[in-house]
Amino acid sequence: MEHTPPIQKGHDARLVVAIILVTMAMGMLDAISLLHLKMFAGYMTASIILIAVNIATSQAIVLSGLEAIGCFYVGAVLGGRLVRRRRHQRLIIGDMLLGVASLIALAAWIWSAAPPGAPYITLGLLAFAMGVQTSATRHASLPDMTLPAATIVLHGLAHNSSAAGGDNRGSWRRAAAIGALFFGAVMGTLISAHSVAQGIALTAFIIMMAGVVLLVGRLPLVVRLDRISIP
Repeated sequence: MEHTPPIQKGHDARLVVAIILVTMAMGMLDAISLLHLKMFAGYMTASIILIAVNIATSQAIVLSGLEAIGCFYVGAVLGGRLVRRRRHQRLIIGDMLLGVASLIALAAWIWSAAPPGAPYITLGLLAFAMGVQTSATRHASLPDMTLPAATIVLHGLAHNSSAAGGDNRGSWRRAAAIGALFFGAVMGTLISAHSVAQGIALTAFIIMMAGVVLLVGRLPLVVRLDRISIP
């Protein structure tokens, strides 16, 4: 009689680890872009608010905000096409994250090389990469973690808590995402104070590692994740 392995209840541990790594990288990148480019590369809600505030106060960084939104949109269109390929979910997200890491590494090199218009080129590349990356994280379909942002994660943590009559399912996963976002923002702030290019490059490395977690098959640590189901 053929043995059927038990169906695990929960989420793919590799996907959870990868999305938490991406969330930390997003915290780094948005902190760096806000401090040094005066606009968010990935957090479009804040970018729209910043544009509105700048218009209302007659400040002159509206164009960079429009650039960020436009490049993010184009990246999201490309990301939408990429996630519709007929491949395994891990492979789709993994190779998209490697592509995103390559774009961010290119942005780090451009900032370091400092050609004319480097801040605008860097912001455009980062926003485009974040549009692709957001498509990848949405495709992972993890509850409250489809976007690397704290609002919906924090709400899910409270909404599903025992204090709200919930069962606390997924609480550690949500708490880890919030902690990763906070820690990433702190790292991005401290590292970019010494070198913006190094901060951006480290972000690329972290996203690359998230892609590797999804794509490699035989590393012992990664193989162990395949035996784990995360609520």
